[in-house]
Amino acid sequence: MVLNFKTLQQVSKNLSLLYLEDDIALREKTAVVFRNLFEEVDVAEDGIEGLEFFNNYYEREGKYYDIIVSDIQMPRLNGIGLTKEILNINKEQKIIIVSAYNDKEYLIDLINLGVEGFMQKPLSSDNLLKILYDTCITFNSQNILSLNKEFKYNFSISALFHNDIKVDISENEQKLLELLLKNKNQAFNSIEIFNHLYNNAPEKEFSSDSIKSLVKRLRKKLPESFISNTQQLGYSTSF
Repeated sequence: MVLNFKTLQQVSKNLSLLYLEDDIALREKTAVVFRNLFEEVDVAEDGIEGLEFFNNYYEREGKYYDIIVSDIQMPRLNGIGLTKEILNINKEQKIIIVSAYNDKEYLIDLINLGVEGFMQKPLSSDNLLKILYDTCITFNSQNILSLNKEFKYNFSISALFHNDIKVDISENEQKLLELLLKNKNQAFNSIEIFNHLYNNAPEKEFSSDSIKSLVKRLRKKLPESFISNTQQLGYSTSF
């Protein structure tokens, strides 16, 4: 397989990325490249700002960035400190570190922390393509969940498939499905589901009927009996 930007885009186009670099010229130049490859790209100039972006993105989207690319040497909070902070929050986070030749002393610590890969400055097309491609492939493969032989859910693009055909689900159906899939065998009552769906809309009034209707619509798009309901506990799934 010939690895080029078009090939990379096929596996990166639906993913989000946070890029951290304190060098203004390099940050702006590289951000242009990333924005041609990824669906969503946020850019920060140091670790403190990057951590704010990271937390705000989760509050806004209900999920973490798919990939983080960070320089080691940054003011206020460097790449090592940022990596520790983020992996304490999300141990599965894919982090790629950009390092200069004289940063080698830090690499062992970063490897032990569990970073996904390294890019060395000055950034070359070959190195950038390979590391990003490998990371995207790993992320995508880890984020596809088989519900049974016919159904699967792709977390990286928030999409449900039946026999490899995408199933049309609403935003709230998607949020509910991900809640249940990420918390297998855990039951959620109507109030908990409502709060999960509308935590950013305090003006929204609770309605148990609307939650029941939502569950009913989603059930029709899933394998039979995939969502169970225990009167005292709530809705759950086991597969």
